Amino acid sequence: MKKILNNFLQHHVLPWIIRAGMRFIGAFTRIVKIEGKETLDTILKEKKPVIFSFWHNRIFFSSHFLHVRVFQKGLHLTVLISQSKDGEFIARVVKGWGGDTARGSTSRGGKEALHAIFAAVKKNSAIATTPDGPRGPRYIFQPGTMVVAQMTGLPIVTVTFAAEPAWVLKSWDRFVIPKPFSRIVVAIGEPIYVPRKLEEPEKEVWRGKLENAMMENLQTAEDSLARILTGK
Repeated sequence: MKKILNNFLQHHVLPWIIRAGMRFIGAFTRIVKIEGKETLDTILKEKKPVIFSFWHNRIFFSSHFLHVRVFQKGLHLTVLISQSKDGEFIARVVKGWGGDTARGSTSRGGKEALHAIFAAVKKNSAIATTPDGPRGPRYIFQPGTMVVAQMTGLPIVTVTFAAEPAWVLKSWDRFVIPKPFSRIVVAIGEPIYVPRKLEEPEKEVWRGKLENAMMENLQTAEDSLARILTGK
């Protein structure tokens, strides 16, 4: 009985609480600027799928932003999620929004995930990934997202945010949750197309390029918010 209750809480109650928490934070925070808004507007206007990529510690508000500003604007989302227990929890949060999931990672279930992604792209669904998840290291771009870009031909569009004030959890990724009434800058990067065929040395070069692009986008969000807060 205890096991059944725990499963019910983990699979049904907690995902609902997380979705409610995201809606609450979204309602009581203020996006003061969207860097790269033109890129986002073009994606929404053309309704063509892309691969939205954000660091694991930026899942909380980045997910909410994509749900409200992309999914609810008519571009479907399929989220690449690991087959871990944490992944199952996140999958239920996504499905509660009406989105789809592709379950797998570079270490487990990669082939199945690719099949699900190809099926999603055929239905004109955008893809969302966290290239340093599910276990890190933090801010290290793992090759899975790059492989998806190569196989599908879709561009990678980096997404991130900076918030003040915010909670920073003592987790491996230093998970960031905006506090109520915080001010937020969201940053959207330019689309990056990864060549389908790469030699082994080129793969590492491109992996580094994508990692740098994500870090530069994060720096853009943080610098933009700092200027707004200081009035400079």
